[in-house]
Amino acid sequence: MLDRISSILASLIRLMVAGAFVWVCWQDVPSIQARAEFEALPAMDYQKEAEWLFEQERFSEALLVVEAGLEAVPEQQIQLQALHARIETERDSWLRKFQQAGQGALTGTGQSIEALGGAVVADLFVFGDVRDLVIQAGKKLKGEEPDAVIVALSAGGILLTVSPSLDLGSALLKFARRVGAMTDRFARNLLDVIERAVTKQNADEVLEIADNMAALSTQARPAGALAILKNIDEPAELSLAARFAEGPGAAFALWLGQKQALSVLKSDLRDGEAWLLKASRRGRTGIAHLAEHARVMLKPHPLLGLVKGFYKGNIPDLLYRWGMRWAEPMLGMALAWFSFELLLLFNRVLRLQAREASSEVRA
Repeated sequence: MLDRISSILASLIRLMVAGAFVWVCWQDVPSIQARAEFEALPAMDYQKEAEWLFEQERFSEALLVVEAGLEAVPEQQIQLQALHARIETERDSWLRKFQQAGQGALTGTGQSIEALGGAVVADLFVFGDVRDLVIQAGKKLKGEEPDAVIVALSAGGILLTVSPSLDLGSALLKFARRVGAMTDRFARNLLDVIERAVTKQNADEVLEIADNMAALSTQARPAGALAILKNIDEPAELSLAARFAEGPGAAFALWLGQKQALSVLKSDLRDGEAWLLKASRRGRTGIAHLAEHARVMLKPHPLLGLVKGFYKGNIPDLLYRWGMRWAEPMLGMALAWFSFELLLLFNRVLRLQAREASSEVRA
């Protein structure tokens, strides 16, 4: 009799432990659900997106999408390479290129990559800076408000012609300002940096911004860099974007995700950059889902908090990866264990009751 009571108490203790394990694992259910919803999203249709951009004559952005697709879906390599060749053939039409580049060089504006190229080439020489100062002076004479950002960058380009990165970055920033690809907040921050440079007679901050803009344009092409710049408000964000864009597929993720991609980058979430690249392969819906649910999706498994209290170094990192991968099977195992212990406890209680009943009958 005493042995059976002891076995019931032992079973009850194991049931409580199993219940605690279930309770801990159950806290990860929102993360499991968010990740499952993410995995169920359809893959990015790179060819469709690139075709649409091609029809809009946004050739550089179309090439950015095609190249990201070649890396993400090698099974579509033949179709994407054919599209890549079509885009390059159209983009490299010399007559069209000459006409658009000439317009960009003379006016500093334009909607095509060729016009941007003409404006940038002109800005690499003093001609472009003088042109912009003359245009802004003309606005002043007509009673219009000149653009302080363009005036400051043009003056800086004339005074600091020794830095190629400043020339290229400044040219891209001026073009962005002229075509509305620079936010007012970024423009104000840029003016503050230029004013500090003049006051301190130190152009390091300006050079850093120019370097970051030039680096971003190298990875995303100038047109893609301008599209990314539309979502940037702070020089620190530009630095973050330029650094991230160095990785394979990263410039595409920034271009595709816009503000939402930057919000993920600026978060302190573990593996945020890796998940942003993964989300870009699900298209805009993938990045939108990540931006909305990132803190839930990337939350460490509840068991990790307990383990970190005892171990340091690589063990918590290993368990973080393990928890992200096996969270769902672990929850199933916890529920199975709890169910088993519950049935075992019921069986022992019923057997004890049956034995007591038979004892009373014999008595």
